[in-house]
Amino acid sequence: MADESPRIIGERRVLGVVPGRPPVGERKDPQVDDSVMVWPHLLVRHAVVAVAMLLVVLILSILFDAPLREIANPTETPNPEKAPWYFAGLQELLARFHPVVAGVLVPAGIVIGLVTLPYIDRNPAMAANRRKVAVATFTIFLVAWIALTVVGFAFRGPNWSWVWPWQEWHGEL
Repeated sequence: MADESPRIIGERRVLGVVPGRPPVGERKDPQVDDSVMVWPHLLVRHAVVAVAMLLVVLILSILFDAPLREIANPTETPNPEKAPWYFAGLQELLARFHPVVAGVLVPAGIVIGLVTLPYIDRNPAMAANRRKVAVATFTIFLVAWIALTVVGFAFRGPNWSWVWPWQEWHGEL
C-alpha cells in the first residue's frame, strides 16, 4: 500500500487527497503554514498555459487553411441541410420523433436524470470505481448521445437517407 502521508521533497510538499484520517502520531501541526500565494505561483502558471495555447492555435491556423464556402444563395438549399455537428444528435432525434418529444422531453429527461442521479445513487463513496450506478447511467447517456451525433453527422445523405461515409461523404470538414 502506498504511503498516505504528505511527502516532503526538498523544501516543497507534495500534498494529495487521501481517504480517512492519519494516525495520531502523524497528525499535522496546525502551526505550519502550507498556503500558496496566488501571485506569482498560480497566475504565472495560468499565463504560461494561456500563451502556450495561443501559440498552438496560431501555429495550427497558419498551417491549416479553413476556407469558407461560396456566398449564400437563398434560392438554393443544400441537400442534406444539416445542423452543425454538436446539434447533429438533436437533429437525428427530430427526424425520428415529434418535435416536442425530441426537442423538449428527451433533452429535459436527460438533464433531469443526470441532476437527480446523486440522489438516486446514495452510495457515500467518492471514488468513481465504487459508484457503479452513477457511472453506468452517465455512460449510457453519453454513449447514446455520441451515437446519435455520429449517425446524424456522418451517416445521413440527400433527403436524410442512410449513406455510408466511406462511399459518399455529406458531412462538413
